[in-house]
Amino acid sequence: MVNAIPGARGCRGSLWGIPDLRPGPFSVDDPLGMVLFKALDPWGQISADISGANGKSTVIIKRANMKKTEHKLHIKGIWFQVLMILVLTALIAYATLYIPGKSCTIFTVVQGDTVFYGNSEDQHNADPVIGFFPPSSEGFGSVHFGITKPDGQVNFEGAANDQGLVWDCNSTPKGKLNPEPNPGKPYYLDHPNFLYTITKKAATVDEAIHIAKTYHFGEVLKGQYHIADANGDAVVISAGADGKVAFTRKDAGDGYLLSTNFNLAQPENGPVDFRWDIAKEKLEAVVNGAVLSPEYAMNLMESVHLESLTTYTLYQNVLYLNANKIYLTYMAQYNEIAQIDMEEEFAKGQRVVEMREFFSSETAAEGDAAYQRFETRFKLAIISVITVSVLLIGLMVYLINRRITTR
Repeated sequence: MVNAIPGARGCRGSLWGIPDLRPGPFSVDDPLGMVLFKALDPWGQISADISGANGKSTVIIKRANMKKTEHKLHIKGIWFQVLMILVLTALIAYATLYIPGKSCTIFTVVQGDTVFYGNSEDQHNADPVIGFFPPSSEGFGSVHFGITKPDGQVNFEGAANDQGLVWDCNSTPKGKLNPEPNPGKPYYLDHPNFLYTITKKAATVDEAIHIAKTYHFGEVLKGQYHIADANGDAVVISAGADGKVAFTRKDAGDGYLLSTNFNLAQPENGPVDFRWDIAKEKLEAVVNGAVLSPEYAMNLMESVHLESLTTYTLYQNVLYLNANKIYLTYMAQYNEIAQIDMEEEFAKGQRVVEMREFFSSETAAEGDAAYQRFETRFKLAIISVITVSVLLIGLMVYLINRRITTR
């Protein structure tokens, strides 16, 4: 039997709050003595003799069972620390490999005979491009907006045809869909995919919706598609709450349809940030009499552009659908707006052009430099997260080793 340990000092705290119990007797005033004893023995592993004298309780912890319990507590503590290291390692891997999703603000707005469609492309890429495809046997002439991937492949992420039909997409959380009851329908991303087909074959939103219904969209719909036409009609295609593909339509006549990064068919999940409120305020102003013009639409675009730690606005386009005109910005540089006539570009033949070629060398250089500063900040943030995480892991490993060697 060892010497008595007075009062509550019969327990010493240890790493992660796991008690380090010492075999032997200790005494505390009733009724606290029994409460403390039970707190020290949550697994019921400790056998003890309990006796009372002079209004006190004495708990005598027997050495044999104590060693077994102490060993179990020690092992559990180590496993908990190992689990923490694994979780932290997973978080580091996620932070290292994470590629931020696109954001994008899209609107269709109508005032009288004027129809504008605006899109903001917010993501990571230093080489945005425009593709021009004149009318051909494949269908209508079209202008495509996109990026060049690091492997050199061009990925188009929005398009407008010479009939005034336009589309682009918002990044949203994945939406679940019911299994397609007609397995004979082609998948919407298989070649020729749904978006290519409406670009070449559809002149109106009604025609685009009819084509959409000939495809199946799988069991998960990633994002949503905002489509508009020169008549002022617009629709957002997304996953409905009922598991079916939803078609959210703009009301006929003057007005607008706005979409950002929440599912428009499930509005209870949004909005996600400031862009929705700002864009809505400016679009409501048009409904209430503000004059709709290319300058007004581009001012709206500027007000929702992003230069955050994780996302950057590569380009913004405003399409005057009644006139086949395109107004374009580059890398959040608003001192120069490029104006593109679709018919004039079609006359130059089929080609894919770097977007910076539509701007002066000064604007292109300033835009490229601004984007590179953004990328540097982003990479430094990732490096900082990784460095801090590695240091924390090293500290945890050190504490585990120290705990093991001192037992």
